[in-house]
Amino acid sequence: MNRSVPRQIAARLLQAGLPAAVANTWTRWNRETFADMSGLLLGGSTIVGSLMDVIGRGPVTTITFSPSGVHPTPYLRGLVSCELLGRMGFPRRAERYRRMWRRIYPNPGAANLPPLLLGSFEKACPVVVNAICFEPYEELGGKSLAQVIPYGPKEDLMVEEAARRLAAGNDPGIIPARFLIGAARRALERRLTRPGAIARNFYRELARR
Repeated sequence: MNRSVPRQIAARLLQAGLPAAVANTWTRWNRETFADMSGLLLGGSTIVGSLMDVIGRGPVTTITFSPSGVHPTPYLRGLVSCELLGRMGFPRRAERYRRMWRRIYPNPGAANLPPLLLGSFEKACPVVVNAICFEPYEELGGKSLAQVIPYGPKEDLMVEEAARRLAAGNDPGIIPARFLIGAARRALERRLTRPGAIARNFYRELARR
């Protein structure tokens, strides 16, 4: 998919009327954006918070654009994950993250983000997310990434139950191993028990599998 994904992103952005310069930038970011989207679909809704923990830095670092960088500008990167989270069936959760992120970084144009890129983001972002996650690919048997790695409200209930069991030191059940990180994160966010206990139970369950 290392060729089909960037080709799809570029084609969809141009079809949507975005300037070539904007399409070129998003195409250059394709691998890292694909990785973020895959991680969110694999791990579930709590992955957005984990990503923001990693990319959230001082304002200058977070809003600075790298003209040759392969990673999306961190400020935009967080919002792209919010877009996918909403599409996965969690619009309220996505909006909470989005509001929080914009509250932390209220002036994204203060550094060197190109005005054309920043000004077109609201239009480009859903196009990019749709191209990566919700369009079929031959390499995936004619399915979309979201169909191959499904995560929605049903799977989220499984993570919720696993979080409670993990916090209590009980077997989290037969949930896929990919949901364990989300379950541990949720147990931590809800303060269901001490962080050390969550970590021990998480690693014990991971080793058992």
